Formats: sequence, C-alpha cells, structure tokens
Amino acid sequence: MKLNNILFEEFLKLSLREDLEPCGDLTTEAIFAGDLKTKLVVSARKQAGIMSGSNFVKQVYEILDSEVKVEFLIADGKTFKPQAALATIEGEIKSILKGERLFLNLLQRAISIATYTAEFVKLVQNSQVKILDTRKTTPCLRALEKTAVLHGGGFNHRFSLALGILIKDNHIALAGGITQALQKAKISAPYLGKIEIEIDSLEQLKEALSTNLLEQNDIILLDNFSIESLKTAVQIIGQKCLIEASGGVNLQTVAQIAQTGINFISVGSITQSPPPIDIGLDYKLLF
Repeated sequence: MKLNNILFEEFLKLSLREDLEPCGDLTTEAIFAGDLKTKLVVSARKQAGIMSGSNFVKQVYEILDSEVKVEFLIADGKTFKPQAALATIEGEIKSILKGERLFLNLLQRAISIATYTAEFVKLVQNSQVKILDTRKTTPCLRALEKTAVLHGGGFNHRFSLALGILIKDNHIALAGGITQALQKAKISAPYLGKIEIEIDSLEQLKEALSTNLLEQNDIILLDNFSIESLKTAVQIIGQKCLIEASGGVNLQTVAQIAQTGINFISVGSITQSPPPIDIGLDYKLLF
C-alpha cells in the first residue's frame, strides 16, 4: 500500500499541473484577491449513495494549500441521502476553486464505486458468495478505487500482478496448455500459498483437475460460463478447490450466478463503469 500511496500523491501533483499550467486559474485570479476566504459545502444532488474516498481526496488541498481545511460530515462506508451535506471546505477562495474539480472528480469516482458495489452485494446477500473487484481500474487510482469497493461491502481481488498467481488464457496458450501452465506455476505456489487458474470450458476444467495439482485453497475461475455450465462445473469440482465466476456479470444476472454454488463473483464493471453519483461544491449555509 505504501507504493500505491506514493503513486497516488504523484498522480495528484500531475493532475493539478494539468489543470493549472501554464499560468494558473485565469478566471479565479481575475476575480478574487489572494486573501479572501470562504466556506463551501460539498453536497449530494438527487441521489443517495455510500461515502468513500475521504482519506484520499483531502490530499488535493494538502498539496495545493495546506491552510485549506476539509471536514467530512459522513464517514466512509456510511449511506447518505439526496441533498445531504458530505463535507465542508474552508480557506482562501482562490485555493479552493483551483482544486475544486480534481477534488470532486475523485470523490465522485469513489462514491460511485462504493454505491455500485453495494448494489451487487445486496443482490447476493442470501448466498455464501463474496463480490470481488478486478484489476480493471484507472491507472494510479487503484488504491482509491479498491478501497471504495471495500466501503461498498465488496472484497478485493489481488491488488497487483506482484500479489498472486492468476493463470489466464494467454498464459495457458503461450505455455502450451493447461497442464504445462499449472506445472510451472506450482513451482512458486509454496511461497505464495495458492494459485488461481482461469478456465474457459468444461474440457479445460477436466484437464486442470486431472493434473492433481490443484489444492483446496486454490481457485478455479470459470470465465463466461452459462448458468447451466456453472452448475455442472460446481458438481465436477466439488470440494477440490474454491470457485470463482466472472464474465457477463451485471445487476440482472448476479443473483442467479450466486445460486450456483460458487464462492466468489468478480465484477469488472464496479471499478470500470459505475453509474456516476452527482455531487457538487456550493456556497450555502449548512442546514
């Protein structure tokens, strides 16, 4: 996580440069004197949501102007109602306005992911299934986005390529097949504790199991299986290892997938394309 925090800080610095170079915020500089101060409110608009991102987005003003004070009124992981006051920002007008868009963009991203994740979690609450994220994240925003998944009640898959073995279709093809890929991966497994392999068909599944290389804490990822094929695969696997499903997962299909007997469902869309939750920064009294 330390590396990702460093990457996020560098991302913020570059993002501020992108918005302010080569000569700053021309509109704000033209209208406001440097010492004018105010207090603005970050508000939800017409939608409810789940708060997330506070520890990340406050760094925008820590970098831009440490005298600007950001106070969050709703804790991460808590639900807010439409038109709720989420936070206050107090300090020099010029500094607040310069960081406004980056602050709101990142906060909206985190809130949207947390809120969307919670929709999936709610739909599988009557099963044993855990909703997982993927590595389909925005470059340099992975820490923000995967933390938002946790605030929505989901769970994190591996954080990076360096934190687990996941044998995918290209690994299998380039290694010469399922058996060859598993044999080579298992050499590193004692160090990592477990491996995961992506399976695209029942034929591949039978080959993977026939190697006798998979153990109970390993994971078979069934990719783009139909409901009937998932049920068949679960029967074939039994208790030999854990089972994950991915591909074709959305709010209309996730509950049915969860009832097939699998352990995990990975959903790329929760970090890739969550419906945006509208928020804004307003000059108004708190009520």
